[in-house]
Amino acid sequence: MAVSRGCEIPELFPRVKQCELNGGISDLGIDVRLVTNNVLPLQRKAVRSVLTAAGVRVVANKKKYVVNAQVESPDVFDLSAVPEDCRCDYYELVIQDSEVNIRSPYQEGMVWASQTLASLFRLILQEKKVPNLTIRDWPLLPVRGIFVENKWGPDRMSNTDWFQAIDAVSSAKMNTFGIGLYGCWGSCRFEGAERPSEFLMVPSPVPGQEDLKSEHRLRWYDPIGDMWHDETYAPFMAQQDFLAEVITYGHERGVNVVPFFNSLGHNTLLPRLRPEISARNAAGKPAGMGYCLSSPKTKEILSELYGGILDKYFPGGLEYFHLELDEVYEDFPHPADARKKESPWCCCKKCKSKEKEELFVEYLLWLSEFLISKGVQKIVLWNDQLTRHSSILDSKFVKRLEKAGLKDRIILHWWWYSNDKLHDSVHPKLGLKLGLAGWVAPMTCYYNWSTYDFRRPNIEKMLTLAEDEGARGAVSYAVHDPSHLDHEALLGAYAWESVAAAGNSDAVQKRWAFYHFGSGSECYLKAAELLNKASKEAAFGLCLQYPYTYVNDKVKVWPRCYPEEALASLETLEGASASLQKTVSLAEEAAGKFSKLLECDKLNAQEKNGLMSLLADAVRAQALAEVFAWLLDLRAELKDGAPKKSQQSACEQMQLALKAKMKVFAENKPVWVVPAASQPLSGLLLFLAQLAGDLKACCNRKKGASVRWSLPDNWEIPPEN
Repeated sequence: MAVSRGCEIPELFPRVKQCELNGGISDLGIDVRLVTNNVLPLQRKAVRSVLTAAGVRVVANKKKYVVNAQVESPDVFDLSAVPEDCRCDYYELVIQDSEVNIRSPYQEGMVWASQTLASLFRLILQEKKVPNLTIRDWPLLPVRGIFVENKWGPDRMSNTDWFQAIDAVSSAKMNTFGIGLYGCWGSCRFEGAERPSEFLMVPSPVPGQEDLKSEHRLRWYDPIGDMWHDETYAPFMAQQDFLAEVITYGHERGVNVVPFFNSLGHNTLLPRLRPEISARNAAGKPAGMGYCLSSPKTKEILSELYGGILDKYFPGGLEYFHLELDEVYEDFPHPADARKKESPWCCCKKCKSKEKEELFVEYLLWLSEFLISKGVQKIVLWNDQLTRHSSILDSKFVKRLEKAGLKDRIILHWWWYSNDKLHDSVHPKLGLKLGLAGWVAPMTCYYNWSTYDFRRPNIEKMLTLAEDEGARGAVSYAVHDPSHLDHEALLGAYAWESVAAAGNSDAVQKRWAFYHFGSGSECYLKAAELLNKASKEAAFGLCLQYPYTYVNDKVKVWPRCYPEEALASLETLEGASASLQKTVSLAEEAAGKFSKLLECDKLNAQEKNGLMSLLADAVRAQALAEVFAWLLDLRAELKDGAPKKSQQSACEQMQLALKAKMKVFAENKPVWVVPAASQPLSGLLLFLAQLAGDLKACCNRKKGASVRWSLPDNWEIPPEN
């Protein structure tokens, strides 16, 4: 780190492009007067709120400490080194003694300048000195952010929860926040065998069509209140209709909210509620998924739905609309017949007369033209269907786009989930060489309702891919959880600084940890490493209930038998018991370190929430591994003899231990994900109660074989005592 007159240049996160020392130490105080010139009210509000959140007091009558913010004509700046598509984010910041001067050629630059200034004031609040300096700064990529998939957790986020997620994105100098508005996973029956996973996150904007909605059912034990819940609910965003508030808040933080609406694949809900638009199966009946792409009724109903959403939430138009359009293949859409597979491709006479690829392209052209007529500037879609599930992406396809005037309107979003290797079909250059712009989609957090999900190597790979192949955006495929703030920050650092400038993911992790936890950074890094190792143990992965909620052609028994199926898998894994004990040990040590970090009284809300959520993840891993290690041993014991009273007593003790850890989990995990994350643990708690009863009934009667090893899928919460 460069040094001047005994004062270190502040290590900002993300790093700035250029920073020069002007000599001497600044004389800044945390009570400042904000003076703006040509700054629009929205951006002035952003500057003020970002500084306030950092602990700065913006007052009207301060004379000595002044922050001058000014938007000037681009002509007065030297932007020759700045990529043209990043110039709107450019800013200059000068600190001289007791004054700060911010200049930007565009309004957006004000937000990123205020984030940098907030970091500098953070040092002052830590009683550190800040030198007089000049900063010139801009990002590597013009589009930077995360996409929050419509899953369990996001469906229970309040408007305040969404605001906090946007704050986290903005603090990492990311400007894009995708929200999943519609998507379905028919093969996943997490809420019960008769309930396909379906999410419609906004109320129907079409008058008289209020039945267009999704409802979810979660059952869980609340150890804090010592009570059971069985709740059927609509997504909170649909109940309270606050998407417009989230969009406005995003604008105030320099963050563009992008709607993601799955438009052909992942769509079992709309075709079931509107069978007249559903694909027809071979028998001529509505398939309950896919669309009849030849029917005028399909276009009529989808036009009303998409048009209503745009008119209601984006009346002034919007820059990006994400169609998704991925994984258009067979699924299991029927609630009453989970094992009945259907195709999304319509078998009516008109649709059958065309190839699937032709139907797909015609539909894409029509829907894109419609959205553009409603004020959308750019259409984004996943690469999957073009390059992995079909071979649509070629010069012929691009000529069709060009003829329709869409070539410059389409952006391909390249996604892959692996930490180890990218799929051969995932290359932005495949589209770029044909003239189609591209983004990459690293994974910043997923499965948080089930387990801790380590993805930092994937982020590094995907952002390296973006740089090497010329992608101009990086928007993750994810959900948001403060447990993964370091993952989101890694994406932000790479998208602002570049991978080459920032260093490998471990180096960036160290910088981020030091920025937030200072002398406690080594403790954080060690705790994160322990949690990662605990979560990746092979035996632990077999314990997770979520994978057993899927139906597919290979499943012999449906509904799936949990925890019996997990235990059977563990019994075939060599060293399973030792692996589970390793998870227990690693997770317990990680939890201890996260708890120690939480003792610091100087944590801001974001840091505290992140540590709490990580602590919850560690305790959950420990709890699951402990239960399954004990169950594995018990099954081995029962093979050699009848149940004993000591085993019943041990089972009851295991129930109490699980309850205790569930309480720690519920006290620390974000409130929006606790119900979904607690449902598998609650089912396991009920199973232990059932097991204790079975052990008691069979005790010393040589009836070990009658012990039940799974809980019914339709388990009910116990009656009130």
